[in-house]
Amino acid sequence: MKNNKYIFGFCFVALLTLIGYSSCSSSNSDSDTDSETDTSEDGDYLISESLFNSTSLLSIETVTATLEDGTSAECFQLTFSSNPVENGPYCPETIEDIGGLGIYDGDTNPGFQVMKAELFNAMEADGYDIIDDEGNINIDDFVSGAVDADLSYCLEAAPDNELELTFLIPATPKLASSNNDIDTIELVGVSLDGVPINGDPPSVVNPGREVAGNIPSLDPCGGHHDPAGYYHWHFIPESMNQVLDANGITDVSCTLIEQVTDTKLIGFAKDGFPIYAYAVEPDDLDDCGGRTAETTEFPEGTYHYVASNTDAPNVPKCLKGVAANNSFTYN
Repeated sequence: MKNNKYIFGFCFVALLTLIGYSSCSSSNSDSDTDSETDTSEDGDYLISESLFNSTSLLSIETVTATLEDGTSAECFQLTFSSNPVENGPYCPETIEDIGGLGIYDGDTNPGFQVMKAELFNAMEADGYDIIDDEGNINIDDFVSGAVDADLSYCLEAAPDNELELTFLIPATPKLASSNNDIDTIELVGVSLDGVPINGDPPSVVNPGREVAGNIPSLDPCGGHHDPAGYYHWHFIPESMNQVLDANGITDVSCTLIEQVTDTKLIGFAKDGFPIYAYAVEPDDLDDCGGRTAETTEFPEGTYHYVASNTDAPNVPKCLKGVAANNSFTYN
């Protein structure tokens, strides 16, 4: 899933008792994925077919798969069509225009900000040649041919709407022996629409490299297309406008995704626990941004991750559970 052009993926016993879920029934196994005939409506699972967008969900079945700790467990295999939500805008065409969002890690004016003159002038000041002589922004869409290695680019990958995205998620969440800290661009989970949710986008500054740096563009809801063509998020978009407000950003807003007004299930992490957006962020979150509480979908209570209303990005910084090997593939 990583692409070279993107530089691009406490004792828990007490928590286990609190959550109320036993470990996956597991055994040591060298096998990969074996299909079974069960459906998501069978068994007492957190995931059920009815929770997902029926328009973009192509198939759902249970399979036996190998987890990252070497055991095997029953997992849901969910396949979605790519690019199920509206998206954009991304890179501005000229220095006078306003585009989407970027996270710059250079010396001059670093941080989460709007793609406009201040950002690109900062990149120029740091030695990145991203504005041409006519004030146009160099843009790379990954399909228009080779780029100049001496120049820097605003990255705006073109979509491929013919892709199918497949996720493997444990049917019964299993707590890990330690937290999985989410790396840059690592898969966090999947939205109810089938959009992958990833960790931090890749950086611009590349220590030890002599080639120019490129900056990935995000739309105002915090997503963009992978070079392969599928749209994915680096933010939980339902809380995006709160994040923009917390970071003093007023030039753009997330208008294509309905913003949370109460509490909303938005998807599932790759370890099987739900992800929620809250209009008011709870004050009892753990180190991964999770809590155990009753929700509309789980009235008896369940452990779930909560999107930050202030952090950029606002996805969980770590996961408590064990994910499946090859938890995300596309073709």
